[in-house]
Amino acid sequence: RAQRLVEQLLTLARHEHGAPPQAHARLDLGSLVRDAMVDAATLAIGREVQLELDATDGVCIDGDAAGIAALVRNLVDNAIRHSPRGARVQVTVQAQAARPGQAGALLRVDDSGPGIAAAERERVFERFWRRGEPQAAGADDGHGSTGSGLGLAIVRSVAERHAARLRLADSPLGGLRVELEFPAAG
Repeated sequence: RAQRLVEQLLTLARHEHGAPPQAHARLDLGSLVRDAMVDAATLAIGREVQLELDATDGVCIDGDAAGIAALVRNLVDNAIRHSPRGARVQVTVQAQAARPGQAGALLRVDDSGPGIAAAERERVFERFWRRGEPQAAGADDGHGSTGSGLGLAIVRSVAERHAARLRLADSPLGGLRVELEFPAAG
């Protein structure tokens, strides 16, 4: 757990406001999401969480590959860890009209977990913040911990550095919906 915490702290430091800019390249968002979901498969299987991906091919963004990969890993990992056994996590990647003639990208993660109350949604982006209420049964990582409280802080920092619009909402699956709208590539 200490190693994971150090990795999360280093990732956050690389993507916070004021950190040196990272090199950007054209990235296939669907491919990055697939890789993150493969990485999360063992955790999902252990928690009996059903992972679903609906990704349109060729949806590209301009960005820092390591930063976007960290953002996606944190979103998928959080959805799995904070959902009860047997939950569903649905990830969607699609092109979205940004401006006339240009398509941006939409990344959406829905889960069937307990969600986050509207009054707490802004607080979840604070470093080390975790809910004061008990988590749903089985929502820990197998070590009695629900995480470091850095995952969504990383997501926000990476999103801001990529000019992506980040929103939290209620999911049609019953839990939380996280949406990121990225500007058009190029």
